[in-house]
Amino acid sequence: MMKSRHKVTFFTREQCSLCDAAWFVVKKLHVRFDFDLEKVDITDANQTALFSLYCHDIPVIHFNGKEAFRHRVSERKLRQLLESEGVLKR
Repeated sequence: MMKSRHKVTFFTREQCSLCDAAWFVVKKLHVRFDFDLEKVDITDANQTALFSLYCHDIPVIHFNGKEAFRHRVSERKLRQLLESEGVLKR
Protein backbone atom coordinates (compact mmCIF):
# COMPACT_ATOMS: atom_id res chain seq x y z
CA MET A 1 0.00 0.00 0.00
CA MET A 2 1.40 3.39 -1.00
CA LYS A 3 1.55 6.12 1.60
CA SER A 4 -0.26 9.32 0.63
CA ARG A 5 1.92 12.29 -0.24
CA HIS A 6 2.16 15.36 1.91
CA LYS A 7 0.75 18.53 0.39
CA VAL A 8 1.32 22.23 0.95
CA THR A 9 -1.34 24.56 -0.48
CA PHE A 10 -0.41 28.22 -0.82
CA PHE A 11 -3.30 30.70 -1.06
CA THR A 12 -2.26 33.99 -2.63
CA ARG A 13 -3.11 36.81 -5.03
CA GLU A 14 -1.15 39.18 -7.23
CA GLN A 15 0.49 42.32 -5.83
CA CYS A 16 0.96 40.93 -2.34
CA SER A 17 4.41 41.53 -0.86
CA LEU A 18 3.74 39.23 2.12
CA CYS A 19 2.80 36.51 -0.38
CA ASP A 20 6.02 37.01 -2.33
CA ALA A 21 8.11 36.68 0.84
CA ALA A 22 6.19 33.60 2.02
CA TRP A 23 6.37 31.97 -1.43
CA PHE A 24 10.16 32.37 -1.36
CA VAL A 25 10.31 30.44 1.94
CA VAL A 26 7.94 27.70 0.77
CA LYS A 27 9.80 27.24 -2.54
CA LYS A 28 13.16 27.14 -0.73
CA LEU A 29 11.94 24.27 1.45
CA HIS A 30 10.21 22.57 -1.48
CA VAL A 31 13.63 22.11 -3.05
CA ARG A 32 14.85 20.35 0.12
CA PHE A 33 11.74 18.35 1.08
CA ASP A 34 9.56 16.02 -0.99
CA PHE A 35 5.97 17.31 -0.85
CA ASP A 36 3.33 18.30 -3.37
CA LEU A 37 2.89 22.05 -3.74
CA GLU A 38 -0.21 23.81 -5.04
CA LYS A 39 -0.49 27.57 -5.50
CA VAL A 40 -4.06 28.92 -5.50
CA ASP A 41 -4.90 32.47 -6.57
CA ILE A 42 -7.93 33.44 -4.48
CA THR A 43 -8.91 36.10 -7.05
CA ASP A 44 -9.62 33.50 -9.75
CA ALA A 45 -13.28 33.52 -10.79
CA ASN A 46 -13.85 29.98 -9.47
CA GLN A 47 -12.37 30.79 -6.03
CA THR A 48 -15.04 33.17 -4.69
CA ALA A 49 -15.48 31.20 -1.45
CA LEU A 50 -11.74 31.30 -0.76
CA PHE A 51 -11.64 35.00 -1.60
CA SER A 52 -14.40 35.67 0.93
CA LEU A 53 -12.57 33.61 3.52
CA TYR A 54 -9.02 34.88 3.00
CA CYS A 55 -9.24 38.25 1.19
CA HIS A 56 -7.65 40.17 4.10
CA ASP A 57 -5.46 37.37 5.46
CA ILE A 58 -3.22 36.16 2.66
CA PRO A 59 -0.95 34.47 2.33
CA VAL A 60 -2.46 31.42 3.97
CA ILE A 61 -0.60 28.12 3.88
CA HIS A 62 -2.24 24.77 4.49
CA PHE A 63 -0.36 21.58 5.26
CA ASN A 64 -2.29 18.41 4.39
CA GLY A 65 -5.55 20.37 4.27
CA LYS A 66 -5.18 22.22 7.58
CA GLU A 67 -4.14 25.83 8.05
CA ALA A 68 -0.53 26.05 9.20
CA PHE A 69 0.41 29.70 8.57
CA ARG A 70 -1.28 33.01 7.92
CA HIS A 71 0.33 36.30 6.84
CA ARG A 72 3.94 35.20 7.36
CA VAL A 73 5.84 31.93 7.14
CA SER A 74 8.79 31.16 9.36
CA GLU A 75 11.30 28.98 7.52
CA ARG A 76 12.31 27.38 10.82
CA LYS A 77 8.72 26.60 11.83
CA LEU A 78 7.80 25.24 8.41
CA ARG A 79 10.93 23.06 8.38
CA GLN A 80 10.06 21.79 11.88
CA LEU A 81 6.51 21.00 10.73
CA LEU A 82 7.76 19.10 7.69
CA GLU A 83 10.26 17.14 9.76
CA SER A 84 7.78 16.35 12.53
CA GLU A 85 5.28 15.01 9.97
CA GLY A 86 7.89 12.76 8.39
CA VAL A 87 8.22 14.57 5.07
CA LEU A 88 11.25 13.06 3.38
CA LYS A 89 14.23 15.13 2.36
CA ARG A 90 15.16 15.09 -1.32
